[in-house]
Amino acid sequence: MMIKLITLKTNHTLMGKIEDGGLLPHVTIKYPVQVVSVPPRAANEASSIAFVPFLEFSEEFKSGIKILKEDILCTTNPVVELENQYNSIFGSGIQIAKSL
Repeated sequence: MMIKLITLKTNHTLMGKIEDGGLLPHVTIKYPVQVVSVPPRAANEASSIAFVPFLEFSEEFKSGIKILKEDILCTTNPVVELENQYNSIFGSGIQIAKSL
């Protein structure tokens, strides 16, 4: 199970622990969060990224939510900083070192 970004055809980007269903018509995502851009509060600040739990109050949040592959636009690898932030909340807390 790998941490991936899934962008849906609705332009929502989810991040979580992904398990490909192989020949099944879906993928399973555990501990999914929606990755959203937060605008800057002041003119001299940069925008930031926030995690919004996706279907957090469903029973499947921890065991895995199935998403049809036909609803997925693309699947990508998160940058190290984003994956480290996700791991600090939902993973073991182990940080991945940046390559030089």
